[in-house]
Parts: sequence; C-alpha cells; structure tokens
Amino acid sequence: VRDIHMNGGNTGSTGWGGEWNPEISKKCVLRTHSTSLSIQHLAKNPNPPLKAFSISRVYRRETIDPTHLPEFEQLEGIVMDEGLTFGHLLGFFKEFFGRMGFEEVRFRPGYFPYTEPSVEPEVWVDGLGWVELGGAGIFRKEVTAPWGINCPVLAWGLGVSRVSMLRMGLKDLRQLYKSDIDWIRNSPARRV
Repeated sequence: VRDIHMNGGNTGSTGWGGEWNPEISKKCVLRTHSTSLSIQHLAKNPNPPLKAFSISRVYRRETIDPTHLPEFEQLEGIVMDEGLTFGHLLGFFKEFFGRMGFEEVRFRPGYFPYTEPSVEPEVWVDGLGWVELGGAGIFRKEVTAPWGINCPVLAWGLGVSRVSMLRMGLKDLRQLYKSDIDWIRNSPARRV
C-alpha cells in the first residue's frame, strides 16, 4: 500500500504522492464512500466476469441544502470483464437513468483519485435543472494491480436518497427524513 501510494509501485503510475504514514493509516474515520467494500470483493474474486452491488451508509462534511446531507445511503456497483470501456459505463448510466424515467442524461468530467477517467452523471429535473446523481469511472491500476486484476473494472456510486427524492417529485432531501406519519402514509411506494 505504501509503495502504491507514494510512487505507484510497479504499475507504471507515479502514485498519489505525499509521504506514507502508517500511524495515520491506522486511524478510524467514518467512511466517505463505500469503495472499500468493492475492493474487498475484488480481492476475494479477482477473475472476470464479475458484477457486485452494495448499499451502504456514508458520511461527508457537506453543507446541508436541498440536495446535500452529511449522512446518506450510497448505492455502489462494479463490473469487471475483458474489453469493457468508458463507453460501456456511459451507456449503462443512460440506460439505468432512462429506465428510472429521466429522459435527459449528461456527463461532466469528474475527478476521483481511484478512477480514471472519471465522470459525474447528471439528469434534468424540471424546477431544479441539472442534478448530479453520483460519480463513476474505471478503477486505476493502482487500485486493481495489487490484487492481480489486469482487466477493466467499471465503478460507480450513487446517492440513493437523492434518486428517491427526484423520483418522488420532491425538491428537498430533508423531506424524506421528516417524522410526519401522514406524509409517510400518503406517499406512494415507487416501483422502477
């Protein structure tokens, strides 16, 4: 881990840079994403083809507003197989969001230290405009090489509550967490 972090190990990368400190790496923190679950699954199942999905609670230092909360559920997925490309990832998102009723999908370049290239999918929502729903990319060699994985791994994470908010026609995430029994009783269950 130290070599990958500092200089890329034997992956041909320059790594993430900075000094490795084993004491800092041992500190406990609330997870900001659930990629650790995907990596653990890849380490145990390094041979393609592979598909894995999880939903986990994550924590971020966010300013609370209608589309951001400091604690939320993240849907994460990975797909590993020979010949997968960035185009497959974009096609997956167009199909996924299209089936959820979002007709307009676009992609903004993004930066995530563990994927390259990286992208942030957005959907058009009347009254809100373009709303970012997650992050995605192809795992970098620094992530996969230590486990002997030599083929592409598509990876993404989506905010479950943000998607739920939009599908239910709400304009504010906080409405999902109110203790209003009448609202809960009158909210229709959504089937996708």
